[in-house]
Amino acid sequence: MKKYVTGTFIFADLSSADAGRLREFYQAVAGWSSTGVPMKDGEADYEDYMMNDAEGNPVGGVCYARGTNQDVPKGWMMYIQVDNAEQRMEDCKKLGGQVVKVAHKKDGSVYYAMLRDPEGNAFGIGDYGEQPGAGPAAKAALQISKPPAAVFEAIVDPEQMKHYFISSSTGRMEAGASLTWRFPEFDMNVPVQVKEVEKPSLVSFGWDVNGHEMTATIRLEPFGDGATVVKIEEASAEGYDPGQEWLVGNTEGWANFLSCMKAWLEYGVHLRVGAFGFRKESK
Repeated sequence: MKKYVTGTFIFADLSSADAGRLREFYQAVAGWSSTGVPMKDGEADYEDYMMNDAEGNPVGGVCYARGTNQDVPKGWMMYIQVDNAEQRMEDCKKLGGQVVKVAHKKDGSVYYAMLRDPEGNAFGIGDYGEQPGAGPAAKAALQISKPPAAVFEAIVDPEQMKHYFISSSTGRMEAGASLTWRFPEFDMNVPVQVKEVEKPSLVSFGWDVNGHEMTATIRLEPFGDGATVVKIEEASAEGYDPGQEWLVGNTEGWANFLSCMKAWLEYGVHLRVGAFGFRKESK
């Protein structure tokens, strides 16, 4: 981790009545991807969106103007790293600015504050400490002798996925879908939140690991004459480190996923049958 530099813009937030629409807009125009952020408004649950650059690094948030963001000023809110948020708030007021909103940490200190300068321009400040580094990512890649459209369909269609990965799903993988998967080796339901689907090049979904959401991103790249390179990366957008055992195990798991998918698509062989029964017996 490295400490944020005082005086630099480190983040940006945008609040809107229709954050879903703006999420799609900025994904198309800015080339960002997004990760859902669970939120609450009273008893109601909803999602805001963390927007990420091409390498998966958070660059900003697109939020609904509700709950904690109900009174956020309209427009992009840029946040500046400061050395003493409480003192800077006092300086703001003394110099003709306005304190709009203050969020506190559990210890009572200021986490961030939304301000206006003397001309009414809104911005945020905070002492954010250290910048979280990227968490470890499980990665795997394999070439499959089928075109991207065929490989894509084998991933999003649960009836095809049954032949090499899951035993059942509550639905097709579509952006925004909340699904439940089951696996042949384990008697348990696995909640899955589908993030992004771009036919025929990308499928992204999240699931829980020790209370942290991990996002698996599958990219399909055409290669040669009718083949596809399938690249998978699973990581946490918040830089969470699930541990070395998880990293090794999930890297192995995604390599198995790709091998089983290749066997099914190219040869019609259900390679997963009988392959992982030992894991069920060891539980």
